[in-house]
Amino acid sequence: MVLLFFVIVSCKNESSDTPSPEAQEVEKDVFASVEHLGVCYGPYHNDGQAPLDTAISKAQMEADLTLISKNFDFFRTYTVADSMDQVVGIAASLGLELALGAHCYPDDSVTTIAEIDKAIMAAKQHPSTVMCIVIGNETNLKYQNPNYVPPAKVAEYMDYAHTKMIAEGLDMPLSACITGTGADDKNTYPHEDYAGPILQKCKDLNKVHHRLIFLTIYPYFGAGSNPANIDGNMQWSYEHGMSNAEDNFDLCVMIGEIGWPSANDGKPTSRENVANMETNFKASLNWVDGKNIYNKAYNSFWFEMFDEPWKVKYGPIESYWGLYEKNGAQTPKFPIPDLH
Repeated sequence: MVLLFFVIVSCKNESSDTPSPEAQEVEKDVFASVEHLGVCYGPYHNDGQAPLDTAISKAQMEADLTLISKNFDFFRTYTVADSMDQVVGIAASLGLELALGAHCYPDDSVTTIAEIDKAIMAAKQHPSTVMCIVIGNETNLKYQNPNYVPPAKVAEYMDYAHTKMIAEGLDMPLSACITGTGADDKNTYPHEDYAGPILQKCKDLNKVHHRLIFLTIYPYFGAGSNPANIDGNMQWSYEHGMSNAEDNFDLCVMIGEIGWPSANDGKPTSRENVANMETNFKASLNWVDGKNIYNKAYNSFWFEMFDEPWKVKYGPIESYWGLYEKNGAQTPKFPIPDLH
């Protein structure tokens, strides 16, 4: 998650104006859930835990995913480092579906390739649990992003992942997550790259009904943002990236992240508070379930399941996007509806 406002998309069959049955199924329901909202899972939610620094125990993952399974049918991850490849087997045991993320390491192809290999082997163990593999997260963002990787390099990693998946007999979508405005071919935003090479790989490396791109979108960061009504902000995003991804690349979009913070520097404000988070959760759920001007539903991921204290280094709101507070809280900040 980053401090920008981003985008969504639907899917269409490149060979006809009428989507095939397969394409229609993917457009609306990549995940089996009736509801279209899952959740983002970052496991580093205890004090002292941080990515690439803390091995996450299987017991913690089991506890975390058990909480997820109470309300959600599907979730996404960002890495298989720190023992996070174990999350696939745990998800399978709980009947959860998963978008499995592989982290891209800046200027480190060896470690990135090893991460992709690990993700693919984990997916091979439970292919009915892993609904897609996602290479990198907002790698095209330059501003205050220690994980920036040029889109052309991510495209190379996607080529490698595709070859590896074929060798291992895996038949599932291969995608990536970029900023929403990174899908805008008229991109003039100075802090991010246009991610055309990534969009092209999402098209070229997948069957028609597997063509997905994950785009992050945050009405919270939009002009005049209102937790109760995200229509205007979502329409802006739709017009600044969606049309290019859909019309020129024939891609479906997963909303990779959408959410609202509950605090600023650890304290509730008139804007960042639990009441506004709950209001925005309901508004976002309605929108992604198809109650919008487009009458389209989008598989989407609320950001995020748990507050992650390590993110304080990125700003005063970054540690407070979770539905649950840090350090093993068992009660959510507000009642979460049953989204099964």
